[in-house]
Amino acid sequence: MNRTQLVLTCAISSIMTSTCMATMLYTQSFENDAWLGEEYFDYGNASADHWLKNNNGQASVNGDGFNAWYENTGSVGLTDGDFVGVTNSLRDTGGMFHGSNAYKMSDTDGIMRLIFDDFGKEANVSLAVFIANTGYENTDALSITYGNDVLLSLGDGSDGGFALENAAGSWLFIEGVNVSGQLSINFNSNSSAESIYIDSISISRVVPSPGALALIGLAGLTARRRRDIR
Repeated sequence: MNRTQLVLTCAISSIMTSTCMATMLYTQSFENDAWLGEEYFDYGNASADHWLKNNNGQASVNGDGFNAWYENTGSVGLTDGDFVGVTNSLRDTGGMFHGSNAYKMSDTDGIMRLIFDDFGKEANVSLAVFIANTGYENTDALSITYGNDVLLSLGDGSDGGFALENAAGSWLFIEGVNVSGQLSINFNSNSSAESIYIDSISISRVVPSPGALALIGLAGLTARRRRDIR
């Protein structure tokens, strides 16, 4: 091994053992009590796909960094009044994953999507999801995606709701690494008992510490000097 190779090997070894820094891009646990409210009614057209709007006095479906979308599947959607949006009800969970509030979806009668802002490429994400302990059917489904990456998929239209039932009754901690795009939580159910709760979203990006970046620069400089000498 020549001197250049030795320096590069040592630099890379130091980089690998250096502490990385996580840059926090976004966190959300729905702890803003101003988002709490009564049963939510969608005053839009249930036969058309559309963004949901917050209504005075009702639970908020939109907030800082997140917005709700409704996708028609031929039913009444949320126009009949449903308990969706930010909640502090412990009826199903017995306790939130973090804090006092969470985001609830239930009896959506169509696909309800909770979509978060785009925080760029190569992000890391984590979140907690609770599936209410009840019976589910073929038409019920839950998926969590981040861009093109599928982080969770339960309910394929033919399992009789088994996947959802098997995962129900406790908080699930979901993670995604080096993902790009937007976080989207998607739920379809046709009963108020068929509910999910979302909590403790964290989106970050890991970057090398300043010391590691300095070593990368040193390794490159050393390699250049070696080539110049030759």
